[in-house]
Amino acid sequence: MTLVQRILILVLSLGILTFTIELIRRRRLREEYALLWILTGAVILVFAMFPRILYFLSELYGLHHLTTILFITFLFLLTIILHYSTVISRITERETELAQRLAILEWKIQELAKPNHERRAENGS
Repeated sequence: MTLVQRILILVLSLGILTFTIELIRRRRLREEYALLWILTGAVILVFAMFPRILYFLSELYGLHHLTTILFITFLFLLTIILHYSTVISRITERETELAQRLAILEWKIQELAKPNHERRAENGS
């Protein structure tokens, strides 16, 4: 890895970290979702500062270092997709529960808004 490449990757990783922290500070990104992005910036920073780690991993698995980078990127994207899938699932369940509660509350309000004689007639009294 040339010096120019290392500097470019270093700037990229610092940009990711700075941008993520700024989004958290402006309350546009919650901390729980920012963890993966901070981790990504940190890993890229480590690879930029110590490229021998990347070379070691490449040799360990018998891969070209570009293939290793693509593999790590693929694993990261899979992690992001899995994380957001679980978040979306949780939100969907919560939305269903809230819609059901809202429907029950609206029904109760309609029942209470009816005059007493209508409620008695419906109850058979």
